[in-house]
Amino acid sequence: MSVEFHELRVSAVIRETTECSSFELRVPDELAEAYRYKAGQHLTFKLPWDDFEVTRCYSLSSCPDLGEPMKIGVKRVEGGRISNWLNDSLNVGDSLFASIPQGRFVLDPETRSGTPLFLFAGGSGITPIISLLKSALQTTKRPITLLYANQNRDSVIYGDELDRLADAHSDRVDLHYHFDSDGGYLDQAAIDGRLHHTDIAEFYICGPEPFMELVEHTLNESGVHEELIYIERFVSPADPDRAAHDEVDIASLESPEVFSLWLNGRSRTVPYTQGQTLLQCAQAAGLNPAHSCESGFCGSCMSAVKTGEVHMRTHEALSEREVARGVALLCQSVPASAEPLELDADSTSFRTASAVKSSYSKAWSRLAAVAVFACMVAGTLVLRLVH
Repeated sequence: MSVEFHELRVSAVIRETTECSSFELRVPDELAEAYRYKAGQHLTFKLPWDDFEVTRCYSLSSCPDLGEPMKIGVKRVEGGRISNWLNDSLNVGDSLFASIPQGRFVLDPETRSGTPLFLFAGGSGITPIISLLKSALQTTKRPITLLYANQNRDSVIYGDELDRLADAHSDRVDLHYHFDSDGGYLDQAAIDGRLHHTDIAEFYICGPEPFMELVEHTLNESGVHEELIYIERFVSPADPDRAAHDEVDIASLESPEVFSLWLNGRSRTVPYTQGQTLLQCAQAAGLNPAHSCESGFCGSCMSAVKTGEVHMRTHEALSEREVARGVALLCQSVPASAEPLELDADSTSFRTASAVKSSYSKAWSRLAAVAVFACMVAGTLVLRLVH
């Protein structure tokens, strides 16, 4: 099904910095269930502009585990149409049309409560990070390290709230600010100095692309398994009057008659219709893979290409490394050859920690099964001896 948008009313506007505002959104009672969300997720907004519509994705900075009002943070982007309009013109009582919450940048409920959690935020990347922080503090006992980088002290978003959380949970939260104005740009050594338990900890990263590349590179150099690294990558989609045209003639590409899609633990066979995206074909077959902006910029529909080839019209939400690893966006992908095509929508691009953990779980399950069987055998022998 296509993304549905519902009208949400602005209930509060909070000026966080001179360049950033938060907007609390009131969800109608009849939509309360549809708008239940997890910490770290985002909303996609549809807004009118001149004679066309534009879409933007903004992370939720509120925490559902605390019952907080749904809130997004929006920082001005130089030359940005929507970010500046929202900061300048959106007031209490105004309405926005938003999708239901989406996104995979969330805490894994299967992670052990004592596993260290590292959060890395740059600039407005703090919006989903602070939601994750509050959720982890409320629902787990995990020790948390937060490194938050900004140009200067005046550009810190949610600074007072972060300080209060760090003070209230001083036994669990290790909060570090980095200001470019004080010590130059963040470097690998500064990140290295904060790391520990890199074999079991989980790492969440959100911020400008150079910041995320630096943190990810440092973690890789430190031996952190890539499947324990979560990355939230947002790029604003090109508006209709600024969109570049795909230079590849889609009609000229060969394609199979069907493709396979792993979804919710099952492989589904999906008929392919020439010219449609894989997401459109899956929806036509009655499936509903995770998706949000449908413009290739939020990354919600990321899937792993297991066999075959795809062509993506755009892939701004993916790094070149992710593309090289075979990650594709269903909303932008079409088959690029006639060979069998198989994709896994249950696999995420930023990591597949669940696969790592499931291998651990399976190992422990096998050990547990062996132990139970041994106990049963031992018990049978004891009973025979008694009789």
